[in-house]
Amino acid sequence: MMKVYGDYTQEELNRQYNQLTLVPNQAEYVKQNRIKSAEVRKKLNCVLDVSYGPTLDEVLDIFPAEKPGGPIQVYRHGGAWTVGHKDNHSYIAESFVDKGVNLIIPNFSLAPKVTLDEIVRQNRAAVAWAYHNAHGFGGNRDRLYISGHSSGGHLTGMMLVTDWEKEYGLPKDLIKAATSCSGMYDLEPVRLSHRNEYLFLDERSARRNSPVHHIPDVLIPLVVGYGDGELDEFKRQSDEFAAAWEAAGNPVTKIILAGQNHFDVDRGYARVDSPIMRATLTYMGQE
Repeated sequence: MMKVYGDYTQEELNRQYNQLTLVPNQAEYVKQNRIKSAEVRKKLNCVLDVSYGPTLDEVLDIFPAEKPGGPIQVYRHGGAWTVGHKDNHSYIAESFVDKGVNLIIPNFSLAPKVTLDEIVRQNRAAVAWAYHNAHGFGGNRDRLYISGHSSGGHLTGMMLVTDWEKEYGLPKDLIKAATSCSGMYDLEPVRLSHRNEYLFLDERSARRNSPVHHIPDVLIPLVVGYGDGELDEFKRQSDEFAAAWEAAGNPVTKIILAGQNHFDVDRGYARVDSPIMRATLTYMGQE
């Protein structure tokens, strides 16, 4: 049969970008996360649905640390760029707040309602908002960090390769470190898979939104993580992005989580003792 990418046929490539092939009960993960998130919002001090942009989708939640002046972490959720909501990810907040970190979780528009370019723009706007408004929620804008999972890992990559000085008039080293888990960093195979039925990428837009092709000369430490129970393409994507980031002279910590699938990995952000959080907190100086 004809190969469409690497050694994959069309059917094989489609399966590599379909999480249901390995985790058929992913809806149960979403349900549990939603329930836990509602509990956390009742428990913690938080400011919800703060506007950071002109559209109704551009709102964010702030979980401020008890002590002012702490670092800021901006986390973006996954969901194949088509599903997901900030309200389902509040469950990670306690692990950050307990360590003196101000956590921001932005919402953003989803495909196919908007293009991937617009999703990236909104996420950049959320980071810029966090910098400009840090004092209002007790954060230190000079200690700004980012993280994400799955398609949120892709968006984290896109934040890393943004020219903040040229495009936003912000410090070139705006982002001090990042954690990206189970992401996609080269969108050419994504474009060739079934996912392009809603992303509508052409070769130029796929490359424009592939962070592996736009690595900057800013020194930014990066944590890359994934589970050993993930799809092969997600493992490859993470390995190649980590290697490219390191080849450009950046510090990289790669974490392969034994016995974890794609949706287990994201829950590592909710535990201060997880390998993902230990590495993240170390880069933030909040061990």
